[in-house]
Amino acid sequence: MHREAYFSVFADAGLDGELAEALYAVESDPGYNVFAVDVAETLAAVVARGCRVAVLSDIHFDLRPVFAEAGLGGFVDVFVLSFERGVQKPDPAIFLAAVAELGVEPGVALMVGDRASHDGAAVGVGMPTLLVPPLVDPRVRRLGLVVGVAAPPGC
Repeated sequence: MHREAYFSVFADAGLDGELAEALYAVESDPGYNVFAVDVAETLAAVVARGCRVAVLSDIHFDLRPVFAEAGLGGFVDVFVLSFERGVQKPDPAIFLAAVAELGVEPGVALMVGDRASHDGAAVGVGMPTLLVPPLVDPRVRRLGLVVGVAAPPGC
């Protein structure tokens, strides 16, 4: 669906197939989706508190290699990726899938996101939710609150 939507927009804009393919390749390149500077320390601190971590993302490619290459794969217990599930936020099913795979009830999981319209829907399934500012510059530290909020049991 992601690819179809992009190529529909590209066609509406009058782009030829070669240019459309090149633009989609750039949009899909994880090298252009860098991690925020405080991701590693935040994940390490949350895991050190005994919390399990799920990455829940509306993404159209596999993030596992990107996390592994960045040395972050060991911090993540579960990846729940929309392109694999056929569902995306704000659909409650994707949030419920994440907590089910973590083996916890929604009320003891903390959803951390940066889009109220999508990530905020976790509240509807009973998940406490922390919204952080959207990532505009990867050098900006924005995840400090996560460590202060995440605490066992059940996180």
